[in-house]
Amino acid sequence: MRICFTSDEAKGLDSTMSYHFGQCPYYVIIDVVDSVVKNVESIPNPFANEHNAYDLPNFMRQKGVDVIIVGRMGPKAQTFFKDYGITPVVGAYGKVKDVLEEYLHGEVKITTSEEEYPQEENEEVSEGDLSTEVDRMKKDIAALRKEIADLKSILIEISKKIK
Repeated sequence: MRICFTSDEAKGLDSTMSYHFGQCPYYVIIDVVDSVVKNVESIPNPFANEHNAYDLPNFMRQKGVDVIIVGRMGPKAQTFFKDYGITPVVGAYGKVKDVLEEYLHGEVKITTSEEEYPQEENEEVSEGDLSTEVDRMKKDIAALRKEIADLKSILIEISKKIK
């Protein structure tokens, strides 16, 4: 099985997952046979800046991906992936290695409902202010994702020692 994770970093299994599949800077593609990792590859997202809705599902199909695990993905994108025979797994966060372990043990919930990700209403903001604020928020969110992923890894290690 070939599993793809969205990622903020090109650190393979130690990468922090990125929240959105289309704009993430990297993908971590992992080959798993009988729950054993056989290969790990970090690749840049060739469509990070601009893409059509079907570009990434087609790219993943060309890479032989069976499952894509992400933080968030809209229902239209999920449909494109399913049409290409790729299972989207939505709602995951943390370090790639931790989420992979959770997925292989059936602990990652497969989400396909838009209800879990309702659309937010847009406030009126000037274009310049919005651009600056969006850039700042993207950096803050990436830093928070990394901190949460690090904390999750620590909790997993602690729980293993307790068992």
